[in-house]
Amino acid sequence: MSQLVARTGVRAATIRYYLANGLLPPPVKAASNRFLYDERHVELVRLVRLLRERRHLTLEAIAGLLPDLLPDLLGRPQGRGVFRPEMWSRLLKSHSESAAAELAAARVLQAGLAAFARHGYSEVTIDDVCRAAGIAKGSFYRHFASKEDLFFAAARAAGAALAARLATALAGGSAVVEGNEALLADAAAPEIGIVLDLASLAARQRSCAPEVLDEVLARVTAAVRASLPASQQAVASGLVSSALGAALSRLAVPPTPLVVAAAESASDD
Repeated sequence: MSQLVARTGVRAATIRYYLANGLLPPPVKAASNRFLYDERHVELVRLVRLLRERRHLTLEAIAGLLPDLLPDLLGRPQGRGVFRPEMWSRLLKSHSESAAAELAAARVLQAGLAAFARHGYSEVTIDDVCRAAGIAKGSFYRHFASKEDLFFAAARAAGAALAARLATALAGGSAVVEGNEALLADAAAPEIGIVLDLASLAARQRSCAPEVLDEVLARVTAAVRASLPASQQAVASGLVSSALGAALSRLAVPPTPLVVAAAESASDD
């Protein structure tokens, strides 16, 4: 077992768990307390780890995949492991293509997030995003169905950033709770344009905009609530509304009632 751990970098407890779940063939029992592992175990442990960490597959899914990928799983090849070269090529090619697609989608999302925050939803085109992301327009549709689809993904990402920033600001203590509007406005400012556009689309009942707005505000409110002492958690929705209102006031735009109302209702869920 110690040699298997050393060659794979996987802990003994994890390897035993793989064995118990049928992901590895049983080792040869050489003595009452000594078991022998071969190249099959080395390669299988590496493969299971790869599928878990890079492809995010469950052990149940991996158990279903291995018999098809490795039909000679229980064989005893001499001099080499159970993997034929074409099996490794197939797996690694699939992983490489998946990783490249994820990176491209992330670039498009980041480009869209920056463009929507700076120019507003109505002023951004798919061509603008593609130029910023460095991809062909045809490639855009491999990752997002439309500009609206990209915007909703960007709004969710903006909500996550806003939640994290407000939570960090609240780590400063009671001054925020007592009404430090400048600090709240600073925390909400980077995402306020996207939240405003999302509220506008929600007011017009565009696609799933109302649901995305509720989701974003609920996430932000939950993060704020979790950052407050138990005695102050009841004011979480008020802090979110104050942060959005303060940031909106810097844009010389009256606070959108839908944003405030949605933030308050999110705290009641």
